Amino acid sequence: MMLNKSYKNISLITRIRNEEEIIGDFLSYYKDFPVYIYDDVSTDNTVGICKSYPNVKGIIQATEWDTDRTRAEYTTRQAVLELALKDNPEWILYVDADERVEFPDIDLDKYDGVRMKLFDFYITEGDKNKKYTEREYLGPEYRDILMMFRNVKGLRYELRDQREMILPNSSLVCDDGYVKHYGKAISIKEWESTCDYYVKYFPEFYKMKWEKRRGKAIHNKSDFGADLIKWEQRFDYGYPLFVV
Repeated sequence: MMLNKSYKNISLITRIRNEEEIIGDFLSYYKDFPVYIYDDVSTDNTVGICKSYPNVKGIIQATEWDTDRTRAEYTTRQAVLELALKDNPEWILYVDADERVEFPDIDLDKYDGVRMKLFDFYITEGDKNKKYTEREYLGPEYRDILMMFRNVKGLRYELRDQREMILPNSSLVCDDGYVKHYGKAISIKEWESTCDYYVKYFPEFYKMKWEKRRGKAIHNKSDFGADLIKWEQRFDYGYPLFVV
């Protein structure tokens, strides 16, 4: 991962829970960034692995599980944001442990935020026995997500189910960069655990969607009915996802 000289003083924040299968890959991939973590009551060795990586600069270890998950979506992010802001970084990068960013070659000094295209990878019959990072196929649908933002006054996560930071109206945001999202591609077991999680803890919209996905970890089309593509085809075949 080659970064130009404007990629400096950037802190990475993330929220994790029971990620021992992938957290080492995550921390190695983002080795050039100081990482601040909110651990949401992990019951495996996730925290122990995190503590062994020198780029991890702070960990919040929660002791109580908030079953109101749309509330937890913003309260946990706000907590880890506040932890990172104590070191006064110039920029914040928010990523989940199952996301790998391909950074754009831009001059960050010209912008206040960077919005990137996030694509979902899937398990297929041909690669079901491979490591998740070796999955070959993704859906053509992408979500535009503000992944990086400048440290300005008033930053807050405060809305239910909030992922993206809301920047001041005068902010200049660059639309560039790509994200490989492996959340649906880690393993068949993890797929079923994800279905259980959303069905049990999230509102009806999420519950109905993930209930229908049980037993369907192996894909020949995307979750939205499209033919799968390879990573290098995203430029020609990728399009925005409007129905989530």
